[in-house]
Amino acid sequence: GQARQVANLDTTVLLEGESGTGKDVLARLIHAWSTRADEPFLEVNCGGLAESLLESLLFGHEKGAFTGAVQASPGYFERAHGGSLFLDEIADMSPKLQSSLLHVLQSRQFTRIGSTQSRSTDFRLICATNRQLSGEVAAGRFREDLFYRINVVALQLPPLRDRKADVIRLAVHFLESFNAKFGKTCGPFTPAAISLLETSQWPGNVRQLKHFIERVVALHPGGVIDVIHLVPPGDLPVPNTAEQALPLAYQDARAEFEKDYLRRLLDTAGGNVSEAARISGIPRQNFYVRAKRWGFVMDQ
Repeated sequence: GQARQVANLDTTVLLEGESGTGKDVLARLIHAWSTRADEPFLEVNCGGLAESLLESLLFGHEKGAFTGAVQASPGYFERAHGGSLFLDEIADMSPKLQSSLLHVLQSRQFTRIGSTQSRSTDFRLICATNRQLSGEVAAGRFREDLFYRINVVALQLPPLRDRKADVIRLAVHFLESFNAKFGKTCGPFTPAAISLLETSQWPGNVRQLKHFIERVVALHPGGVIDVIHLVPPGDLPVPNTAEQALPLAYQDARAEFEKDYLRRLLDTAGGNVSEAARISGIPRQNFYVRAKRWGFVMDQ
């Protein structure tokens, strides 16, 4: 909701959060929701390029400006005119380019490398970093004046470990996506698998979960996904089987399992019976009857 409101403000946005939390996805959404949606969206990873290459990419260059410049080339400041420019990992930008960027943001003017002609540009800047920029400023690694210039609206993306309710929703989304990609019918997740996914820390956040589910689907022959299909991934905890060894009769254990399973599914789906049934793989009417038996839903 906050991101959608910010999208309509047409001001600079700073996205902060751990690696893999989806800052690039949110940047694209902000652009798509903005009045600039029909104009270009250009993305640059400031940490993945040498200073000279990043400078050329942003400012563009004239023919003969340097060895290998066989023709003139517009930069991202020029190409993003009217649209949005997303600078990912801006904390990795060199002090020289930080100064140059500040000048462009203040004047909306820039000059191609090898040229003396000043050009105008109008783009919406979205920045992202996996480090706290205020700490980078305090350490002398990031210009304070540039920080104040880009810190107009700041959005903090929480790590996945603090968004437990989103883990299964994302896992199911990725499961469906990779089933389609690989032409498979893997799933649904068993309650034990759901529990394991929910209790994992996911230090790589959404990106790690996505690639993990991709690996599961790629290696899975098809059908239900249980704990045995999730471990050993090296980054998930092994379930405590001792806690699961309950001294119950079979019928009682089965009833406890069903009750807990349905409750967890409905919690994950926010109480939406259709969504919970989809996650479980149980036909909606059958799911409704079972959930009603335990008092989780009322008569329709």
